[in-house]
Amino acid sequence: MDGGRNLLDAVGPALYGARWQSPLARDLGVTDRTMRNWVAQKHEVPDHVPRQLHRLLLERGSAVQSTIALVERHLHRAE
Repeated sequence: MDGGRNLLDAVGPALYGARWQSPLARDLGVTDRTMRNWVAQKHEVPDHVPRQLHRLLLERGSAVQSTIALVERHLHRAE
């Protein structure tokens, strides 16, 4: 599943920045070695991983939205 590798390359940096492989491996419940094998295309990314990536993105998006709302409330109080 080459598309799975493309998803890792897109989602990993979006969630964790330049050093994304280890944190993403942890959050997906796999070893760093497994992640490196996926990235190097030594093994296919399993079919269930895109669903897990989607969940992680939704969770992060929700946290970001909550933080934006908190900052906006602070800004409005300061005006």
